[in-house]
Order: sequence, then structure tokens, then C-alpha cells
Amino acid sequence: MNIGRQVLFSSLALLLLLGGKKAVAQGFDGDNSIAQDTALYRIFRLLDHADTTVISILHLGDSHVQAGYYPQTNGAMLQQQFGNAGRGFVFPYNLAGTNGPEDYRWSSPVKWNGERVVDRYKSPVLGPGGITITTNATTPSLSFIGKQDSFQENSFNEAELVYDPGNDSTTVFAATADVIITPQPFTGSPTIQKATLSFRDQQQIFSARFDNTAKGPFRFYGAFLRNGENGVIYSSVGINGAMYQHYNEYSNILLAQMSVLKPQLVIISLGTNEAYGRFDALSFRNEIDKTVTLIREQNPNVCILLTTPPDCMRVVKSSYRKKVKGKWRRYSKTTITPNPYIAMASAQIEGYAREKGLACWDFNAVNKVQKARFNPYWGADHVHFSAKGYQLQGQLLNEAIMSAYKKYQAETKKIY
Repeated sequence: MNIGRQVLFSSLALLLLLGGKKAVAQGFDGDNSIAQDTALYRIFRLLDHADTTVISILHLGDSHVQAGYYPQTNGAMLQQQFGNAGRGFVFPYNLAGTNGPEDYRWSSPVKWNGERVVDRYKSPVLGPGGITITTNATTPSLSFIGKQDSFQENSFNEAELVYDPGNDSTTVFAATADVIITPQPFTGSPTIQKATLSFRDQQQIFSARFDNTAKGPFRFYGAFLRNGENGVIYSSVGINGAMYQHYNEYSNILLAQMSVLKPQLVIISLGTNEAYGRFDALSFRNEIDKTVTLIREQNPNVCILLTTPPDCMRVVKSSYRKKVKGKWRRYSKTTITPNPYIAMASAQIEGYAREKGLACWDFNAVNKVQKARFNPYWGADHVHFSAKGYQLQGQLLNEAIMSAYKKYQAETKKIY
């Protein structure tokens, strides 16, 4: 797809995504800003030259991120502004038996099992997505199918597949593609490989077959898609139930992300699940620090943007008896009450970002001020949003980022 057609596609699709012109024009009338926004000036300088370079952004999180609506909305809007360099990280969530973004699917003739970072029993290496699929098939194959009617443009002419065949003699076949295999794209098993599929023309579908694999389980960690253009690649990695500590305990996930995705900006949206357990403020803050430290050790120049969780509630179900027409009947009652740990988690994220000079978007505060806008979009658990709610969240994040970017531009003009 050429650039002109791609921009037209993105513009029309975003209008549909955000509910038409009225939704796009309806901005946030509170303080939707990023604290310590100067910490993003390095990535802003790269965005200034997005027409001549590729900028990789990673959005890391939990179930709020896994479904894709929240990160994809922000990503699509950034790509509309600065150019689309590719779909980024994609994973066969449907083959792993879990939900994922709706703009693509995977298929396979063999059976796969999924393992996630939050599972009790899992492989020692889970790759950049914090999730892997495994099979005992001797010649496994996978097909990626991008949806043409998606708001997220997902054409590509290069696909990097990361996998562990259990040996170093496996070959990869993909029709119409040139294939180059590179050993050990990230640390972990010595037999992890990366197969780069290069296509002459833009694609939305590819199939890959892995020959001469070992007898043990074959593990597939996902793919990274590029389209050969300059601009933004926006990848999202989210696992239902994930917390900071999960990514820290399996630190090879963060290491793999830095090696495979090579992000220049990491947006971290975690903290919800920590607020639904036995919350310890100091331990939570330490886990944030571990994650940031691991990322910075691998990439000292990366920009990091922390976000606070939604204003989630506790849903308490109880039963009571009531006498009706002389007979006692049992009824159920649902009560929604504030979760005080959400505010505590948000305060810790804000405080840590302030102490370390990291950029922070306080979505928890935005969510409270914008309560009326979000009320129709809460799920029954009052923890998750509907698709429209996450799209609104993504739009607001984009507005905050672009506001900081305009401030940077104004200050840059003063300097020069």
C-alpha cells in the first residue's frame, strides 16, 4: 500500500474507530497531561525525523493491553501523525486459547498449547510476548492472516519469526519469501532462532513451515512485522492477570523485548492486578524499580512512560432473604464499592516516576474526572472497559502525548 493510500486509510478508519467526527473533536476538558514530560524529549526528537527513520514503541501491560483496543488506538493515531512503519509484534493468541487483537488471526493444521508468564507451570523462556505456544508436531506450520477491514493497517514486506525448534538444523519454508535464519536473537535456550522472511511485495498473509525440528516440543514466540516504510512501529504486549513482578521474575521477557523489538519508547500500563491482592506499597514500588532498571540496563537511552490504572471498583455479590406473600425468598444483590488500593497503586507509580524523573500519565485521575464519559463503557466486573472504553482511553493517551510534543516543539523553537 502506498503512503497516500495508507494515510487515507488511517484517517477514515480512525473516524470510524472513535465514533465519527464528534468523538474525535470531543477532547478532555480537565488536566490531561504528562508529568515530567521532558523525559520524552529524546523520543520527540526522533519523531521530528520520522519521515527518514523508523521509531519502535512498545506498550507493555496486562489485560487492559492484551485485547489491543487501548494500545492500538494510540498507535494508529501516532502512525497517522508520523507515518506507519509496520504492525510490529504479533502473536497467535487464538492458538494459545486466549483473547488478542482483532485485526489479525493465525491458523495451523497442528495442535498447540499456550504457556503464559502468569501460569503456575510454564517454560523457562517465554519470549518477547510473555507467552509461547508449543507443539510436539514434527513439521509444524503456521499462517498469519491480517484483516483488510481493520482500522490498524497491517500490510508488511518483512516478517521476523522467533522460535525454538530444539536444534540448530531446522529450516524454514515460506512461499514467495526469501528466508534468512539467525541464531539466538535473545538469551535463553541455545537453540532459539529468528527467521526473517522478506517479500518483494506488500503482504497481509503468510505461511511458514518448520522442517527438521527436534523430537521435543517446538516453541513459537511470535513475529515482528515491518512494511519497509519510515515512521512508527507500535507493538503491544499484554498478558491477562500480569503484574510488574511477573515480568521481573521472568526477566528474559524484558531482555527479549529489548533485543527483538528494540523500542525507543516503552509505555508501561500495569498496577491493576496488584491492587486486587494483598497490596504492599513498598514492595510494589520495588517491583516498578526492578522493571525500569532491567529495561534501562539493556537500553540506557530508552524513554519510559508510566501510566496509572483505571479507577476500578470492587464488585461484591451477596444474597438476602425477603418475605413475599407469606413466603421467604432468596435474592441476590450486587454492590459496587471503591477499591482503595487502586488509589494507593496510582500514588506509588506517580511518586516513583517523580523521584526518578520518568514521564507519567495519571490515567486514574483522568478517569475520575471523565467519569461520565466512561460510565457507559465499564464491564460487569467494573475492572475492564468495553472496546469503546479502551478506544477512548487510547485517544486520551494520544492527546496527552501530542500535547507534550507540541510543548516540546514550542520550547525547541525558542532555543533555536
